Amino acid sequence: MTWRRPPTPWLLVLAMVGCASTKPTAASNDVADAIAQRSGLADVIDSDPEQRGGERVRERVAQLLAEPLTLDRALEVAMLNNRGLLATLENLGVAQADLVQAGLLDNPVVGGDLVVSTVGNGFGGGLALSQSLLSAFLIPAQRRLAKARLQVAVVQVTDAALALVRDVKVAHAELLGSMASCDIHRTLVQTAEVADELAQRQRDAGNLAEIDRELFASALDEARLDLAEHELHIVEARERFNRLLGLWGDQVDWVPAGSLAEPSPTEAPLDDLEQAGVGQRLDISAARYQVESMERALELRRRGVVPAIEAGVEARNEVGDDLGHEWVVGPSLSIELPLFDPGHADFARLRAQLRQAQHQLQQTAINARSHIRVHRQRLITARRRVDYMRDVVLPRRQTITARALERYNGMLIGAYDLFDIRAEEVMAQQHYVEALRDYWVARAELERAVGGRLPTAG
Repeated sequence: MTWRRPPTPWLLVLAMVGCASTKPTAASNDVADAIAQRSGLADVIDSDPEQRGGERVRERVAQLLAEPLTLDRALEVAMLNNRGLLATLENLGVAQADLVQAGLLDNPVVGGDLVVSTVGNGFGGGLALSQSLLSAFLIPAQRRLAKARLQVAVVQVTDAALALVRDVKVAHAELLGSMASCDIHRTLVQTAEVADELAQRQRDAGNLAEIDRELFASALDEARLDLAEHELHIVEARERFNRLLGLWGDQVDWVPAGSLAEPSPTEAPLDDLEQAGVGQRLDISAARYQVESMERALELRRRGVVPAIEAGVEARNEVGDDLGHEWVVGPSLSIELPLFDPGHADFARLRAQLRQAQHQLQQTAINARSHIRVHRQRLITARRRVDYMRDVVLPRRQTITARALERYNGMLIGAYDLFDIRAEEVMAQQHYVEALRDYWVARAELERAVGGRLPTAG
């Protein structure tokens, strides 16, 4: 049997360093998987940081914008093209580089000196090579700390992506709501124009007082100003969308698709959202990893209670030309003695930071539960408002308008009365559009509060 010498710890460290990669491929894949699981968006995070925002992404964004922009298309564009998110994704590269750095030994130190005899006996000097032993001893703890911080980065980046998903959904609902409201106010302007024209004719015929004529003209002015305000709302909503999707130049000429959708016929039960949200909210996960990170940092400080230990080899040749004078070689060892700074302040600071992280974790969970309850109630209220407007208010306003038209045809009411009733029906439609918008906004906010998609009915 041939005996083989087992690899030394130094060789193991060198092998580990040689295999380490500074590219955050695994972390990027973790973020992509979490986004797909929580939002349904797949293949929106490139594992190669060099490819993000590159030519391939620009071509994909152009393809998505070439057709009417649906919510799903907008979400994909935002994930690929939002520069704020791309900047946040670089935190993965920073954390991955820190992890690699944590597994590296300190560089060896080479030193030397040259001395000259003051009485003409020639030159002397020496060379020294030293290496920190403490750095090798601390590598396992450093890597555990760096891994915990990498997990924090993964969770925080995923949370930022989900926040962007929420923002895009809210902006999409507000844009479609603004467009629908603008169409409704165009109808109100048309109604006001008909009433104004009729009032002018009656005024010309001497059948309408001047003050009544001016009241109808004033109503038309107000309707036109309201329309201009709602047209401005569309511009503002589009620009918010452009910012979220990272669009500029010719890219901003996209065309929105569809209108505000009706909610599903039945809403899924929302009773267990609070417990589910505490388990899957990423800010809570980040707070947990932060506690773990501080625990690792405290462990690392305990291992480094001796600030510095260096070992090496030194060779010297003193000044002189006597017989037997020669170079001498031998090991060297230096230890920093913690006499003036024993590390008590470091320990106190780290213990305080650990307690701080623990308190923040508990407060984050408390806040999360409260946010879930609030947004759940907002969604329930918004859904009730939508159902009541659709099933009760709009049919009633339509019935009132139909009966008023019958009375107008029977000359029981005048045209202006019919115009007012029709305007009230149109305003009811406006309130319904606002209710639909508020429902989808509340749903997006609740998804964000829970940390993932809501359960579906059935």
